[in-house]
Amino acid sequence: MKILLLSDLSNRVPKISIEVIQSCDCVLLAGDITMGARSERLIIKVFTKLAALFPAPLPVFFIPGNHDHPDLMESPSYIPENFFQMHNKISMFSPEVENSDIKSLLLLGFGGATPIPGFPSGPGPNYITFTEDELRDQLTNLFSETTSLRKNDSICTILFVHNPPFNTTLDLTHQQVHVGSKSVRDIIENYSPEVFIAGHIHESRSIESLGDTLMINPGEAKYGHYAVIDISKNQITAKLAKVEKA
Repeated sequence: MKILLLSDLSNRVPKISIEVIQSCDCVLLAGDITMGARSERLIIKVFTKLAALFPAPLPVFFIPGNHDHPDLMESPSYIPENFFQMHNKISMFSPEVENSDIKSLLLLGFGGATPIPGFPSGPGPNYITFTEDELRDQLTNLFSETTSLRKNDSICTILFVHNPPFNTTLDLTHQQVHVGSKSVRDIIENYSPEVFIAGHIHESRSIESLGDTLMINPGEAKYGHYAVIDISKNQITAKLAKVEKA
């Protein structure tokens, strides 16, 4: 089973090859699909381009980032039919995959980010924000609702949150400062999902393990960065990649 992962498109849709897309069973978009877009027309334009790149029936699961319009925490009518809004939601996905012990993906999504200091709320970096306590409480609720499902060995749990965990290679800025969420890190350490996905910190394109969790920040899709997760019979691996021309 393969998953195509992108984050931080910021209104620009990368030209990922059809061969890569067709090799994947689903797509995950980990936030900042738009860049502070207040215009519904612009948001529709971005999703129209995404629908052309990822046509039905390919499932695309997405969360909003801190820059995205709050409408994307809902499911506005212009969202393509094969796109599924996952903010503060749980979804089971069961593709037809041969020769794999993993039969289904348990997806837990949460968008937005903790507030960026120095910016007001509203359009821009703090368009969709949550406190550390809100993040911890909401993510705890999601995991509490899935306790029995996560005991099933044929299910792979994927947590995708726009905000990366604190003090990892996924949250390190150009200034070498860790700016991730301590609550998100606590959740990963407490519940150990098989896979964790984040974006938000563009320069922290990275793959790292935290306990039993494989964590991925695919980097800025605006500049052609993406990742592919491969869930096979005996292991889960991820690979960072980049299109030649974004």
